[in-house]
Amino acid sequence: MKNADIFQSGNLWIARVQTLYGVMEFFAGQGTKPDVQKLIFLETFLNNKIDHIKNTRSSVFLCPMLWQPIRCTVNDQGRMGLQFKNRVTGKQVGMFFADEHSSFTTLLNEIQIDKHDINRLTKALR
Repeated sequence: MKNADIFQSGNLWIARVQTLYGVMEFFAGQGTKPDVQKLIFLETFLNNKIDHIKNTRSSVFLCPMLWQPIRCTVNDQGRMGLQFKNRVTGKQVGMFFADEHSSFTTLLNEIQIDKHDINRLTKALR
């Protein structure tokens, strides 16, 4: 995954991803290794030609430039959620689901992985 730092914190795997809006955190699984399907889901979300972060932020906030995206995660229904932080007050709000505020309607269970994906995404962890 380009522009990402994947690390383990306790039992959790976290990916720090560089976006147009700064660094965002992504919960990438738990246990002995990150969840490759979740990482591909994140790639799909970020690599789309449409800026789903911008669309979600613009849909949710009256003054979107005051809100920095700081975290994204997948809920138990397989939907991508985003959390934002107010640049002035520091207040954090979310989860706002991309499928409700942008055209990103893909769910986690729709993501297919293969050996190439597993090798590519876990190579840096070896």
